[in-house]
Amino acid sequence: MKRRILAALAAVALGAVVLVAGAAGPVTASPLLVAKHVALGDSIAAGQGGGVPLDACARTDGGYAAQLDQAPKFNLLRNAGCSGATIADTMGQLSQVNRGTNVVTLTVGANDLDLDQVYAACAAAAAGGDPAPCLAAIQIAVGSAPGIVTPLSSLIASVAQRSPNATIVVTGYPHLLAAPPGAPQFAQLAAFVAAVNGATDALNAAIQGAVGAAAAGGANVRYADVVEAFAGHGVQLVPGVPSDPWFGIDPVGDPAGYLHPTYAGYTAYTEVILGELGR
Repeated sequence: MKRRILAALAAVALGAVVLVAGAAGPVTASPLLVAKHVALGDSIAAGQGGGVPLDACARTDGGYAAQLDQAPKFNLLRNAGCSGATIADTMGQLSQVNRGTNVVTLTVGANDLDLDQVYAACAAAAAGGDPAPCLAAIQIAVGSAPGIVTPLSSLIASVAQRSPNATIVVTGYPHLLAAPPGAPQFAQLAAFVAAVNGATDALNAAIQGAVGAAAAGGANVRYADVVEAFAGHGVQLVPGVPSDPWFGIDPVGDPAGYLHPTYAGYTAYTEVILGELGR
């Protein structure tokens, strides 16, 4: 008797599922629109470090703009990114964006804080030099970071005005250095690494603030955080510790790619951006 009741209940449940499925009708996925993409910004937008530099802006075929172009229904219209570009310089790239653009990626802000000077001073300190210039450069960068919020939010708003149908993805920057082993003898080095990466965190926080301000003003913009995507792939300062850095580490053999993401690093950028776009 009990088995017959259970069987009857199962049949009713199955019938309900069939009825609901029938009532809903066939499920069809929304067609994926072709992305008409323009990349704006600095050396990261240009793809510096992702391969052989193709021009004076250090654009490469391995940067995230080029890799996005290989994604389904993704069409790179223009890569206007240029090595060394500041927020003000990127305002000069806006002529590349128009009403036909429906995806804009933007990476900029590091040069406004002279983050390259931070890395240069701190690389010298990591090699045994005086740490004072490194710490001073970090302090200046962190203190200056809030100052980029307003100009960057204005830049984003200008992009949205020129391309009202576009989704704008503004990326952050990855941590350059990997944490050392947790042994007590590395405590001082761990503090050094945290300070260097802290400058990047200050920059990323300012970028997020600019994105939030632009979004509040009506821009269709989102922030793409790449710190987690690069986790485990920073430059390891402790000799002999296994590492897999996604940054150029040869200032002599590959000066253009030095301390910039490698092809693998730009792949990480690409995946994060695609995720933000729901692709």
